[in-house]
Amino acid sequence: MKKLIVWCCLMAIVEISQALPPLPPLGYRWVLQPEFSDEFDGDKLDSDKWYDYYPGWQGRPPARFEPRALSVSDGYLLIQNGAFKKPVRDYSMYGGAVVSKSSEAHFGYYECRFKASKIGMSTTFWLSNDKEPFEETDCPGDSYSQELDIQECVGGNASFPKFEEGMNSNTHYRYVKCEGGRENFISKGAGTKLSSEVTEDFHTYAAWWRDAEEVYFYADDEFFQSVRFSKDISQQPFDRPMHVNMVTETYDWQPAPSVDELQDKSINTSYYDWIRAYKLVPVDQRDMASESVELDLYDNKIYLQQVPKGIFQSRNFSLEYVFSSNENAKVLCKIVEREKKETKTVQSSEWSAYAGFGRGQVELELNFNPALTKTYQLELDLVSEDSGEVLKRVSYDLSN
Repeated sequence: MKKLIVWCCLMAIVEISQALPPLPPLGYRWVLQPEFSDEFDGDKLDSDKWYDYYPGWQGRPPARFEPRALSVSDGYLLIQNGAFKKPVRDYSMYGGAVVSKSSEAHFGYYECRFKASKIGMSTTFWLSNDKEPFEETDCPGDSYSQELDIQECVGGNASFPKFEEGMNSNTHYRYVKCEGGRENFISKGAGTKLSSEVTEDFHTYAAWWRDAEEVYFYADDEFFQSVRFSKDISQQPFDRPMHVNMVTETYDWQPAPSVDELQDKSINTSYYDWIRAYKLVPVDQRDMASESVELDLYDNKIYLQQVPKGIFQSRNFSLEYVFSSNENAKVLCKIVEREKKETKTVQSSEWSAYAGFGRGQVELELNFNPALTKTYQLELDLVSEDSGEVLKRVSYDLSN
């Protein structure tokens, strides 16, 4: 733990205005995972990150996944559903699937902002993986997979109003017994009503996959429910990494859209604004992958989460700080002494604040004797590691 020489006497809680993941655990920071993140600012899908189909699955009849449904323009990923002129086997219509090429999405925060189409097909955002042997039994034929449905909605003529009005989330532990037979879904779900219907506005849907046992769900940056995964089969049900999916499809419980609806460009398209994924890393550890991303995700901020009182009673304190920065930076902490028109720095310390949204703690030690006849100010500068520019400055008047 770093030793710092700092003195202050106030509580300061400052909200970061730009949308961010939840406050990270103490000692960690959120950093972007570029392989699962996209702002869709180009003119085509990034083939380095995404498949324009779903590997191993053509889609649930009557809608097949078709690359032709996908396009990128004006800062959006568009999935435009349509109808085949002639049926293709069991498929009379099509949707689209965008699937991450990496299958290493693990514990972290996953969010996506989109607006659903106005037809009886889904607009979705979810994580999943393939079957693997279940090794906790003696039967070699057991297998399982995981599915984390962050949002499944149907924008038009939904069989259940909640699919038009809310965020519908689910967790599926998909298990096949050693003797074979049908796949068993061991599931737990969550849901909440949104401020407007899924077709009226863009909404942000998110999940904090905390560990193998629990997930938190968020709608428009507000937490609404936690789910502890069912342990009917395994004590660590969501232990494996997954891939990330954005899909439009038909359901067997939902009437399929008509040909007229599928051909109506004013209602047949789902619009994805962006998708972002974050992972937790130690607050004092660099992460080269996230540093390669040139994206203004954060407002530059530095603030004190909680500062101890009674500074004349103790010379040692723990200071908890929160910061956000788009680049590697450092925090310069100064105590300034003022007497009449004279000003001087009586203490200074610094520590690293690497790119991301972090929450750290440092040990504080006062190394001077404050005079009751003088006033003091605490200054915190968030300083660019490359340019030396002050990205953000906050100061606090300290009373004696």
